[in-house]
Amino acid sequence: MKLKVVKEKFEFLNPMKNMERDTQIIEYREDPLTGTTCIFNPATAEKAKIFYGSTDREALREFAEKTKESCFFCPEKLETSAARFLEFENLKRGEAVLFPNLYAAFHDSVVIVLTKKHFLDLNEFTPEIFENGISLGLKYLEKRFKEKKIEYGVLGGNYLPQAGASIVHPHMHVLSSKVPFRVLKRMIENSEKYHRENGVNIIDDILKERDRYIGKFGSMELYTPFAPLGNNEIDGVIRKRSLLELKENDIKDISHLLTEVLKFYYEEGLSSFNFMIYSGALNGKDNLYCGIKIISRQNFKQYYTNDIWYLLKILQESLIFESPEETAKKFREVLKRRK
Repeated sequence: MKLKVVKEKFEFLNPMKNMERDTQIIEYREDPLTGTTCIFNPATAEKAKIFYGSTDREALREFAEKTKESCFFCPEKLETSAARFLEFENLKRGEAVLFPNLYAAFHDSVVIVLTKKHFLDLNEFTPEIFENGISLGLKYLEKRFKEKKIEYGVLGGNYLPQAGASIVHPHMHVLSSKVPFRVLKRMIENSEKYHRENGVNIIDDILKERDRYIGKFGSMELYTPFAPLGNNEIDGVIRKRSLLELKENDIKDISHLLTEVLKFYYEEGLSSFNFMIYSGALNGKDNLYCGIKIISRQNFKQYYTNDIWYLLKILQESLIFESPEETAKKFREVLKRRK
């Protein structure tokens, strides 16, 4: 697989080095699957320490406690505050509850409250929590697909305000529509094009890039993308073409992976994250395999800088502080220690 990368040199007199000449190498990478580009400058590792800072765990728990009283995802309020479907009862499994989103982002938009607990630190999530939520999400997608109301769907989530969550209480979303979302559309198109030109699935060749290959994880194979969508991105793939083909063991493996990655983030001093579980069209017609993407976001502290600025929001470039090769190496070691 030929990977697209452009390297440029930036030179200046650095006041942090007594005004000595400093040379930095900037990489512009294009991801073969998503088609998105990212910028990586090894020198920004130092900036990341300032930019992200350290998670203030004490302030985080204080914030969580303050928001608990007004939280309508907590069990004492959820039963009366959750929206309801017109045609059927809200779905439940274990402590997880699925119901309509009050403010739909797409044709079909639902929320899944994952647990009765108002707050969990990243090392406190369990596979069962995600397993219940993902199972409900897939059950809902299957129902809507059989009703011929949707053709595409994703499961995803934001945790803490730094990652875009309006409510602290652990929850996730299911978004579905008759048209694919922007990144999903590009992934489908790039997969189809690669298959036409090379006769193989694009993921099969991506997984051959050993510097970013992490290893097998149950029914999944893990890797870091060449041009990540966000920092510390860990990806997993299952060789099935529709989310509706996922079985119980696949759901367990995805849930287990989420908890392992979150523990890894916690050990790295991180506190917030986004994730997406995806496939091509739900009828399985596309060459895109099922997968999951997990990225870290800004750390929780009293005063923090938003990690979405014009480079990302308007210019649509991602900026990473650590190479995906290094992230893969670190997570490989983490999984090896935990065996």
